[in-house]
Amino acid sequence: MSDIKIEALTHGPKHHLFGFHDLICSNTKGDKILSLEVDVMNRPPLPRERFGVGYVTTDKQFVKVGETEALNYPQGSRLQWVADSNFFTTNNRVEKAWGTDIYDADTKKLVERLNAPTHALSPDGKTAYGLDYARLSRLGGYGYVGIEDANAHETAPANAGITVTDMANGVTKVLVSVREVVECDMKFNHNAPQHHYLTHLRLNPTGKRIAFLHRYFMPDGGMMTRLMTVGADGKGLRCIAIGFLSHFDWKGDERIYIYGRANSNLDSLRSNPLLNNPLLSFPLKIAKKMAKAVIGKKRGATGMGKSFIMITDSPSPVISQIGAGLLVEDGHPMTNPLDERWCINDTYPDKEGKRQLMLYNFDENRRVEIGTYQMIFDRPDMALANSYLAGIDKNILATISPEQLSFTRSGLHCDLHPRWCADGQSFTFDSIHEGTRQMYKGLINLQDL
Repeated sequence: MSDIKIEALTHGPKHHLFGFHDLICSNTKGDKILSLEVDVMNRPPLPRERFGVGYVTTDKQFVKVGETEALNYPQGSRLQWVADSNFFTTNNRVEKAWGTDIYDADTKKLVERLNAPTHALSPDGKTAYGLDYARLSRLGGYGYVGIEDANAHETAPANAGITVTDMANGVTKVLVSVREVVECDMKFNHNAPQHHYLTHLRLNPTGKRIAFLHRYFMPDGGMMTRLMTVGADGKGLRCIAIGFLSHFDWKGDERIYIYGRANSNLDSLRSNPLLNNPLLSFPLKIAKKMAKAVIGKKRGATGMGKSFIMITDSPSPVISQIGAGLLVEDGHPMTNPLDERWCINDTYPDKEGKRQLMLYNFDENRRVEIGTYQMIFDRPDMALANSYLAGIDKNILATISPEQLSFTRSGLHCDLHPRWCADGQSFTFDSIHEGTRQMYKGLINLQDL
């Protein structure tokens, strides 16, 4: 265990969070760290519920500058700084759609509102890339509740997908549609019932290419994921891996590391369009369970053949395993913004409810432990489930119990989601180990490790 000091950034009685592991949380000066403030943790957000938006100062005070209706607990509201300025963005409802609010942290004022949401900003802050959060919410992804999916009848809409917005004039267009992605490097059956969506969008360091996940449910009830990349100009769309694929980040401009199992014979078989026959649905689910049992016995129950892998972003991707024996389970990695030899990562809770936080050095294949943080075993409040689960596709609800879905979309399911600050030496993470959900900060001198 390394001697890295961890301190609480926020405190109760209200809860505070940032969200995901793929965004820089501090401004360039380092005196403000973006945060959300909420009253209730034990259920998912309700339609039209509002949450505090602001930042934490160096004296650990939360400064509220506005509110948002666009929040999910895994990814927050996608708070992010606009390049090196003290302006920041947050998603919010803009009339009848999801859009973006832009705040000036110095004046604490709302200065602009865009009619399209922001999932990630270009490094120069001039361009915003967004996802279809209404579709994500309906299909069980990390969306926002309260606005209907305009393309709920479409399995792969041609008019929705990843959007690109000019921050100067607010003009938005579709960069790449769900239909374009589905028709890229795979045989698309227009009569198949599976609905497709795009999620987890991440720009490479120079902002020239975008990685994202294309997901859809299979006839056997499981999820299929494709790791896709496309140029920031919408050109060069390609699939670089397919299978069970989870959290990822770029390492430089040309490689991506991700947890999962890519391009296996089993996943190729499951992707066969001939298996979309509804009559095969039940037999396929049985076969899937049997296959998982066999694989589990051969490879051990942990991982099921999954690992962290490095993939080249190229027309003929090269895949290799990384972190063997060290990165042995799914986590939420983020590459250090100033030293790509290092990433910070976490784990899901083990059987005792403990989450681990660590650093990993790619060049040395070395793991440095930071700490262990306990989950809490409270169950979600189901009293308002009809409201906060409204609009979720019935096929999704058939694959998971309402209580389990409510737990994973509530603030109780608090992944650490570590993310770097702009200085590349400090980091923050969310945790619930002290009873309320709060943000914590650590400081590292990577040269001393």
